Amino acid sequence: MKWLLLILTILIVVLLLLVFTKIRVHVDYKRVHKNDIIHIKASAWYGLFHYTFKVPVIKKDDDSVSIVVKKEKGMKEEAKKEGLDKITPEDLRDGLADMKTLLQHIVNFHRVIRHFLGKVQVIEFAWHSMVGTKNAAHTGVLTGGCWALKGSIIGILTTYLNFKIMPTYSITPDFQRKQANTSISCILQFRIGQAMVTGIKLLRYWKGGRVKFKSKKLAKLSGDSNKQSF
Repeated sequence: MKWLLLILTILIVVLLLLVFTKIRVHVDYKRVHKNDIIHIKASAWYGLFHYTFKVPVIKKDDDSVSIVVKKEKGMKEEAKKEGLDKITPEDLRDGLADMKTLLQHIVNFHRVIRHFLGKVQVIEFAWHSMVGTKNAAHTGVLTGGCWALKGSIIGILTTYLNFKIMPTYSITPDFQRKQANTSISCILQFRIGQAMVTGIKLLRYWKGGRVKFKSKKLAKLSGDSNKQSF
């Protein structure tokens, strides 16, 4: 009986630790010339546990209309794996169709997600860009439009997310060259318990039976792993 109480006590303590553990997600995105670099790192307990996901290069495949994505992921630096994935227009189409299907099967989806996003803390946000054309007048107009666009996007983000700091952003015009480079760096923080509660609510509001997904990866969840896209 004592062993049973001890095991239950340990399980409760571990569960409480898990629920109140804060996850910190550091997202870095850079677009330099025609290369897109995405780096995502999730950590907990002051970096004791961390997981990284890196997409160093996104480029067009010369042999087809698909996009080649080089990805790198792993728990530690020495245990990272690299691979090449091809994203075709059919994959994008099926992904959008799957998203629509999910939205149709989840009632009150927007309310649940918005409540969760309100718990997500943004403790760092920086968005800097450099745009330019060879024409000074066109560059000025483009810069003004980018300022307006960034202001609108950040306004929407501050409505949904809990910003602990003022976001910093800038647009630097380049009157000599034609370019559109940008970099976004942000750090998000939330508790595992909040994410778990959100997941439970989504399952609660789920309607209908098993969903038929179209994309190859999600098709496995619906038990149709051999499904082909048409």
